[in-house]
Amino acid sequence: MQTTENPAQAVDQKTTTQSWRERASEELEKIIRLFSTTQLPDLCAKALINAPERPSSKWSFGNQILMLLTGTSDARGYRQWMDVARHVRQGSKAFYILGPVFVKKALDYTEPDGEEVDVLVGFKAIPVFRYEDTEGAELPAYKPRDPPPLLNVAERFGMRVNYLRLSAGVYGMTDYEQQVITLATPDWTVFFHELAHALHRSFEPKTRHNQEPEAEALAQLVAATLARIYRKPDDSFSWTYIATQASSATPREVGALCMRVLDRARRVLDLIYPASDAGR
Repeated sequence: MQTTENPAQAVDQKTTTQSWRERASEELEKIIRLFSTTQLPDLCAKALINAPERPSSKWSFGNQILMLLTGTSDARGYRQWMDVARHVRQGSKAFYILGPVFVKKALDYTEPDGEEVDVLVGFKAIPVFRYEDTEGAELPAYKPRDPPPLLNVAERFGMRVNYLRLSAGVYGMTDYEQQVITLATPDWTVFFHELAHALHRSFEPKTRHNQEPEAEALAQLVAATLARIYRKPDDSFSWTYIATQASSATPREVGALCMRVLDRARRVLDLIYPASDAGR
């Protein structure tokens, strides 16, 4: 049963003006620390995936990055969630974004009745809640302006494709149990990579942990091949796993590895382009 208590109001009642300022300072420090890490460009790229119907799409870039740091792609105030028929779960904790604080100051101090302008004097902390901490009605999903080809192939194998902001450093992931491919970028090659993983699992459902790097090499090869077929070549793929093997194994062992990757990649491509579809 849903509680009618507003968690944001509860926070308000227990928090002094001074602690709001401290909270705002803490959030600003998070932003400052990002400028000395390699995580910032990754978060900036993810912040570009915006669904216009989400309030966060109108937030400042800094607030969107603070949201991504919490591991969510959608955050709203308590009443904003109620407006879309979702409710904050009891016991959920808010995180904070920054709201600017302006005061009016005269343009010319020698003219008491002259024109005034808004001057930024600081920030206030605003509590918001993650989508993952709410429950209720389903929300419309983000759709890219230029969707990748082969979405019908994913559907043919029972896989749904969603676009969400994922955690830093992750642009795509496949949930085999729920049969969902989740993408955090409209880049076609990321979808191709995850599609390759999904189709690989269709004929090798139990990939062992020590085979995962080999599966990554397979997915990279399939994605690079598809990118060229659709005239969007991407040469940023890493062959670290095979290079590592080449430095620590015999040529015969590395050759066998490459042959396995090529064989499985061909099987995946044959699933995407059946002989009947290719006109062979």
